[in-house]
Amino acid sequence: MATVTACSTLAFSLSSLETALQHISSYGFDRVEISDQLTHSKHFSTDASRPVDPEEVRVLLAKYSLSPVVANCTLATFYTSQPGLDRSPVEQQSAAETEEIRRAKQDLAVYKLHEKDQAEAYRLRARKHIDNATIAGIDMVCLEAGRRTQIEDVNRELKAAAEVIDEMAEYARESGIKILLEMPHVWDLYYDADKSKQMLSYLESDNVGVVLDSTHWHTSDYDIDDYVRFLQDRLWHIHLRDAAGKDSSAGDYELEKTPGRGEVDFALLGQTLDKYGYRGNVTLETEYKNYEDVAEVDCENAFAIEHLKSVGWEVALRDSG
Repeated sequence: MATVTACSTLAFSLSSLETALQHISSYGFDRVEISDQLTHSKHFSTDASRPVDPEEVRVLLAKYSLSPVVANCTLATFYTSQPGLDRSPVEQQSAAETEEIRRAKQDLAVYKLHEKDQAEAYRLRARKHIDNATIAGIDMVCLEAGRRTQIEDVNRELKAAAEVIDEMAEYARESGIKILLEMPHVWDLYYDADKSKQMLSYLESDNVGVVLDSTHWHTSDYDIDDYVRFLQDRLWHIHLRDAAGKDSSAGDYELEKTPGRGEVDFALLGQTLDKYGYRGNVTLETEYKNYEDVAEVDCENAFAIEHLKSVGWEVALRDSG
């Protein structure tokens, strides 16, 4: 039976890590995914301006009796006229955001892994991220590789990215950590199912698995049965969030809707995962970036949980009876 096993701190993008963990624990979850998106959800940063203390994270996790399943953190940087780097702003605003977040997103710079100097800067960040996860007791980390809007030669760039990810996967293996790639992701090099399959064909390390995200499935509009069958034992994690609209040049889709308030067929997704025997972790990965009170997040997450139950999902909560 398809089961939601964890909740992401991404829902609490404007709050501290401790606030996020406290609320997630209060729902009845005993597993958590920790998020850091550089411009928001600042919970596990590798950015030099606000470095995380992974030992403090470990202590907080123990305080709230939560086991971390994934660290999902953006390893981009901010553009400050660094040689070789370009701005890669997030043009699609798919949900309500504070003005501070909107402005910050205009100065993002995403590393191009086919460029030698940028690839080395990315490696340094990725190794630090893996080291922090090791100390915090997190055994899977999600990395990313390149921005779709910057593609010049997708085949060359996918191959180069695969080489860097393979290297990071072997580095992570030494600490018993697995590497995840969220594929497809409509903003990344592997923006559809074909590019995702291509990326997998270039990867040599067996220490790399895939996160399947329901929003990108809906928006990319690929055949879910075909993709899950293709992935087989490379499918290591699931993200659940709702979406509306399809990927197009107009970019008029929404990626950050609460489950039950968009168009994702969660029943079909759960049935497909059951069909192929998926038994890994599934994270409720809602994302809110403009709330006045954390109680608003609690209400939306409660709505999401009830919707998922109504279409056949189990939710692993301590007090669910």
